[in-house]
Amino acid sequence: MGSCCSEDFPFLVEMYTNFYPKPASQGLPPEDPEVCQSWVKNLLEIGENFLAWRGESVIGHVSLVPDGQGKSCEFVIFVDQNHRNLGIGTELTRFVLERSKHLGYDSIWLTVNVSNFIAIKLYKKLGFQYSDLDSSERVMKIKLSCPLNSQR
Repeated sequence: MGSCCSEDFPFLVEMYTNFYPKPASQGLPPEDPEVCQSWVKNLLEIGENFLAWRGESVIGHVSLVPDGQGKSCEFVIFVDQNHRNLGIGTELTRFVLERSKHLGYDSIWLTVNVSNFIAIKLYKKLGFQYSDLDSSERVMKIKLSCPLNSQR
């Protein structure tokens, strides 16, 4: 697990090319290959991105997309269908939550489908709380504690 760089782009696109089902949530990842590549490129350009790997393959991806003020960001996560229910999403989320403190974020929010019980359970376990509800989606948010003192 670690940060994503521009050289990882083809590996990330490969994960999303083979991703099932498409779209999985809120129209993402995009079904059209060109639109999907553009979406991935945009995530890499505007956010902080983190990957989980198995060998030479990306098996999980998180993007933190900052808001206009830079103190809060949206959390976007996808785990390859062949690697779900193995704790990868949990570990990737924990890794990113810790890393986001060092990036200076005060809070992270996400949207999740009301029927995605596994994800909701994970997010609650890690400290996310409901901040907004509607009939099909839940917005969940976590406030982050202050970054660790960088003087070492």
